[in-house]
Amino acid sequence: MNPLPKRKAPGPPGHFLLGNLREFRRDVLGLVMESAATCGDIVRCRLGNQVVHLLNHPDHVEQVLQKRAANYDKNTRSSAAIRAVTGESLLTCNGKAWKRQRRMDQPAFHHRQIIGFAEQMTTATEAAIRSWQGRTMLDISSEMARLTYSIVGQTLFSFNTGEDAAAVEKAMRVILPHVFGRLGNLVNWPDWLPTPANRSFRRSLAEVDKVVYRIIARHRRAQEAGDPDLDLLSMLMRVRDDATGAGLDDSQLRNETITFLLAGHETTANALTWTFYLISRHPEVESRLYEEITRVLGGRKPTLEDVPQLTYTKSVIQESMRLYPPIWIIERRVIEEDVIGGYTLPAGSAVVISPYALHRHPAFWDRPEAFDPSRFESPPPAAYIPFGAGPRSCIGSEFAMLEAQLITAMVMQSFHFDLVPGHPVEPLPDITLRSKHGMMMTPHPRSAQVRD
Repeated sequence: MNPLPKRKAPGPPGHFLLGNLREFRRDVLGLVMESAATCGDIVRCRLGNQVVHLLNHPDHVEQVLQKRAANYDKNTRSSAAIRAVTGESLLTCNGKAWKRQRRMDQPAFHHRQIIGFAEQMTTATEAAIRSWQGRTMLDISSEMARLTYSIVGQTLFSFNTGEDAAAVEKAMRVILPHVFGRLGNLVNWPDWLPTPANRSFRRSLAEVDKVVYRIIARHRRAQEAGDPDLDLLSMLMRVRDDATGAGLDDSQLRNETITFLLAGHETTANALTWTFYLISRHPEVESRLYEEITRVLGGRKPTLEDVPQLTYTKSVIQESMRLYPPIWIIERRVIEEDVIGGYTLPAGSAVVISPYALHRHPAFWDRPEAFDPSRFESPPPAAYIPFGAGPRSCIGSEFAMLEAQLITAMVMQSFHFDLVPGHPVEPLPDITLRSKHGMMMTPHPRSAQVRD
């Protein structure tokens, strides 16, 4: 019996040599959205000689990220680019190495561990809110980056970030565009070549490494002194290989620390930036949100026990992450040839899933471009994956949602924000979905005083 003929998925026309690379570099969000709208739920693109399939249906996403996840790994161009920052870490490794690392990291993100972080989250947010008093203008994207960096540093690494926050924020503005920019090139200069871009990248990464190795050294000293430390890094330092009895060396600890320090604060900061922007543009949402916060908190600082009652607050954040998912694209490599939706995916090709596009799929979302938090009063459809799906879904999703709810409640309890007139708002699809021009807003203090 002859095998069924291989079918090639439809896709946008491209250059005979470059494929769709020019469109990718010029407007990747536009390429993704237009391709999905005109070609359907499976789109074949070509970036140079790399075949890439965009999958934009929950059934196809489930096949790649869950049902046949073992056939799709992260030996991808995007992971290779990220590896230049994080090395081999939970974010980039595969197979047995990934399973081992996930097993080591998981205890720090157990529910009982995360709920203990709530007070540290609210204390850091209080400090940020105090620093805004009397200021006439804020770049909310910058303020959220510093706040979430402070929270990740304190909760996962018992580290007072202090002045490091500004240095790390500045470094990230170089590191992320550099990493994503390499994906739009047919050929990249080697990292060791002293081009201006490479030198700037290495300087920025060195600044972050300086912070990371200082955190590791502090934990080594605490470990030698026998201090009982229960954060993520101290847990990793205690882990021993079952076969050899060896622990992680400083290089391996560096890779995990930098992964959680950068990824753990960058994604939540972006989610919150877009949340406050959307609230400022929708007074009816802000009014209902403020009513809930006032009713539940009664003018005091939130506690962990308040979080389950802040249901509309959670819906606002979820709807924000629907429209502006921090992880806007997910890439995998096809290990063995597969068939999805009747189309052949060749071995060695790439598949990409874009939550940005999937979250706007008109078959699953009514008025997909509208900001309507009430849609999350019912369970969301399978087309909602802000934290990914399957075994490699975000390990810190519960941490991130707790942090985002507490910060949103406290900030909106204290301030009303207006976007500065004329300030441009444009999503910037780097490794995460940032705001290209920051988010300049005018803070207006609420009349009610927050009580402890």
